[in-house]
Amino acid sequence: MRTVWLIVGVVVALGVVAFLADRVLLAMEARRWIYWRKTKSLSSIGADLIQESDPGAQAAKRAMEQERVRKNVRPAEDPPFRIDLNAGTVHIRRAGGDGKDPGGMS
Repeated sequence: MRTVWLIVGVVVALGVVAFLADRVLLAMEARRWIYWRKTKSLSSIGADLIQESDPGAQAAKRAMEQERVRKNVRPAEDPPFRIDLNAGTVHIRRAGGDGKDPGGMS
């Protein structure tokens, strides 16, 4: 019985802490120190202007663009497995030297 009361006390304490933290963050937002729940953040144009001066953001943007290009150029591949729901089996393709399935799954 003691364990139950301990668990209930911990849950209530965490709820009180979360509530108080939310109220503190809302007060900070009211003073315009941070954006928390009530105020919208920067528009996408404002965020883009800030990111233009950040070298880390530029590198991440360039990497995402390169990944997008790489994914568009790569040919589509079949998944390495086939599921037969009627038989209740999964067939896994094992690629041979030429990339063909020796079990005839290709």
